[in-house]
Amino acid sequence: MSKPRKVRGILGVPKAARPMMFTFQPSVANPWPSDDDSDSDYTVSDEEETVEPEIGKEDKTRSDAVNNATETRSKRQKRQRDEKKLKSKHKKKKKMERELAKNSDCDGHSSKGKHKKERRDSTKSVDSGSDGSHGDESWGVNLPLLALEKIFSFAIEGSGGVPLLCSLARVCRLWRQAACQPMLWQHVDLANGRVKKINETVQWLAINRLSQLRDISLAGWPKFSDEALKAVMENCANLERINLTKCINLSAEAVKTLAETCTRLNAIDLSLLDGSDVMSPANLKDLLDACGDRLEHLVMTQCMLRACPTILKAITTTCKNLKTLDLSNCRFSTDFLGLPIEELQVGCPNLRVLRLAGCKVRTPQATSKAKAESPGFVHLTELSLAVSTDTTINVSIGIGDQFLMRIMKNSRNLKLLDLRGLTHISAKGVQSLTIDHLERLYISQCSLSKYEGIEIVVQKWRHSLVELDLSWNVFPAMSLDVAMKKLSSGPSQSVLQTLNLSGTSITADRVRSILEGCPNLESVNLTSCRGLPRGMKRLHEKADLQELSEQLGVSQQAS
Repeated sequence: MSKPRKVRGILGVPKAARPMMFTFQPSVANPWPSDDDSDSDYTVSDEEETVEPEIGKEDKTRSDAVNNATETRSKRQKRQRDEKKLKSKHKKKKKMERELAKNSDCDGHSSKGKHKKERRDSTKSVDSGSDGSHGDESWGVNLPLLALEKIFSFAIEGSGGVPLLCSLARVCRLWRQAACQPMLWQHVDLANGRVKKINETVQWLAINRLSQLRDISLAGWPKFSDEALKAVMENCANLERINLTKCINLSAEAVKTLAETCTRLNAIDLSLLDGSDVMSPANLKDLLDACGDRLEHLVMTQCMLRACPTILKAITTTCKNLKTLDLSNCRFSTDFLGLPIEELQVGCPNLRVLRLAGCKVRTPQATSKAKAESPGFVHLTELSLAVSTDTTINVSIGIGDQFLMRIMKNSRNLKLLDLRGLTHISAKGVQSLTIDHLERLYISQCSLSKYEGIEIVVQKWRHSLVELDLSWNVFPAMSLDVAMKKLSSGPSQSVLQTLNLSGTSITADRVRSILEGCPNLESVNLTSCRGLPRGMKRLHEKADLQELSEQLGVSQQAS
């Protein structure tokens, strides 16, 4: 039988029992026996009397703390219950609003009238207000739908409907109703990168928004398919202009069907369609035949044109009302394109814009009778024959004074003439042109500067020139100074706004005379002008131009 274990202290000495009145720990010592039950002479000592009240006070403090904690917990639980009730009420309210909105779309006129009345009442209450301070917050809701449509039409006038109308439709129901009006979706540019370039986008827009579409740009959509083009054909009967630049996935049959279906189509852009069967001679001829006399604008830039004489023949025989022909930077199956000038003048008498920049062009021989009977381009306003000077091959060899005389016959209304890079043009040939009011003349790196007489060319149109480019030319002797002196000799007649003299030998004194004689000047390019100080060799616009005038001492009256 094991002996009872003795309780020892820290040093191994048996631990004596001590009286313990109150503790939270379990007892480990033997308690003193109490004699208050058996001893009749037992009385409470003074120490016990002082201890008992303190013990009662501690118990009371603990109970108060427990009560406070219990009360705080109950308040928190009550607050949580109240929050849950509010959330449930808010959810029910939202659910009811959604059901009402859904029912309003499906119900008859009576329910719609009821909801409209409720909206008017709510708007009226907001307008009146208790203190009249919230009346301006609902101006967008109170605007008539017709006025809102007119405002939106002004906002999208320059850039088209996308993406502004998409953003306006997300403001409120009234703005959405106004932004979805088909009349605002007449001009759409989907080439600005603001929409995802997938066929589903065009199909949805064609069905839901583009019933009155007149002009659409799909430039840069290489995956644009025949199905999406079919959706445009079926829903956009008023289509007049379409840009299919780089839409290489389209078939020739789909483009031809577009021309046949959309009877108002008069402008088409087929740029950068190399590798597409649309640009084959036979398919292009079928497309031109389908468009017929209504085709006014044809753009085929940066394309490989095979059998181009056949294409030009189709243009002259079927496109009687053509106004714009742009073949800039096109390549041909032959070294040079023989341009039948007289045939074009007879077949397209209404041509206004002819762009052949970057093309290897020459004119075939024509009989004297054909030259005499040709009416010329009477309505021509823009002619671009510029070529690149970076290539080692002289691509302007076929364009000379005789070419200019033939192509600009009776073109008295020409406004823009671009001769940049041409090396077989003389000043005498330009002087003989019968142009009354030329506004823009570009003769950068042109052989025109190699001959004396540039001052006569400048003087001929100084009264109408708005923009003049003489950059990177080496003028003989003092011809440039004489030309600039004549250009600035009539301040009251000068309308010049832009002047490019970069790379020339212009002097500071002559720049001063230009600033004094051209009061409407807005931009002067003096980059790399070897006769000027280093600080002036740059582009001067607006504020910089004013600073240049002060630096050169131009009088305030002249500036």
